[in-house]
Amino acid sequence: MQYKPLGNAVAVVLASVVGLSITASIKPLQAETSDDAMSEVTANVSAESDSAAQPETEVSLDVVKVGESSSQQQVKVAEETIPAIAKVFPHVADDRQAATVYVRNIPVLTFLGDAVQAEKAEQDSTELRKLAATKVAPPDVDQPLWKANKLVAEFNQLNRTGKANGEEISVRWEDDLYIIEHGEDVLVTLDEDAILPDTTGASAEDALQATNRLRRLLGQEEASALTEVADLPAPPEPEPHVVAYGGSFYEQGEASWYGPGFHGNLTANGERYNQWAMTAAHKYLPFGTVVRVTNLYSGAAAVVRINDRGPYAHGRVIDLSAAAADVIGMDGVASVRIDILN
Repeated sequence: MQYKPLGNAVAVVLASVVGLSITASIKPLQAETSDDAMSEVTANVSAESDSAAQPETEVSLDVVKVGESSSQQQVKVAEETIPAIAKVFPHVADDRQAATVYVRNIPVLTFLGDAVQAEKAEQDSTELRKLAATKVAPPDVDQPLWKANKLVAEFNQLNRTGKANGEEISVRWEDDLYIIEHGEDVLVTLDEDAILPDTTGASAEDALQATNRLRRLLGQEEASALTEVADLPAPPEPEPHVVAYGGSFYEQGEASWYGPGFHGNLTANGERYNQWAMTAAHKYLPFGTVVRVTNLYSGAAAVVRINDRGPYAHGRVIDLSAAAADVIGMDGVASVRIDILN
């Protein structure tokens, strides 16, 4: 306790020294500022504050991505607000994993995968959708859902950018495949794993229907329907169908045929003659008799029904319709054998 007065005295001395040092470091102009000068400084500060509070020009706060103009970003935003026109429905078809592409709620294409249980297909759906959205191919790129989502993304992008044009959608045949294109870009190749959802059973007809649906549903205006597949080869000539002998032999002789000039006329039994029906005219056999006519040169045979009378030319035993004559490969006349089947 006896040291306390001494400590206080030391503190007072130190404070005095510090105060003298600070006072000495102040410049005369700073220390001797007049009241008028202070007033002028205060006015300037106030004016600058008012100027800062009310800027003369507005500054845009829009953030522009590096490398893109503001207008480009506005176009992107506008495109993103356009609703999607295509979507995917994952399902199981005939115990195979499948995914059907719908455009404006109309099914246009179905992609098929390997045999799979329904539960497994449903479990894979969510993950594959995510992969398709990021355009990262899954380990098995043949997954139907991956293919469907990739195509849907392309359809929606064409629609959002206004580049879809139904008139530019076409289909062509190449190496037993049907290729649907938009301009010069391939949209999809139809094969056993990419089919029309409601298949007709005929590959060429399926390709036409799928193409015409896309021509109608994509683009701003509905395009006219196509009637044929480009580059599709003509069907091969039918092979002669040889029928084994059977039934009851009736006669043998020359056969002729009749067609366009008689088409639509009444036959001897009162029917309208149809040159494309499998019928024939005979001198004596009862109407309704079914016979097999065999070309003795080629072995090709046709089964016909007797509904007319003739022929009356010497040596002729039967007059075939145009369709029956075509089946046995007869251009004018031919030597034939007639067997009665009933």
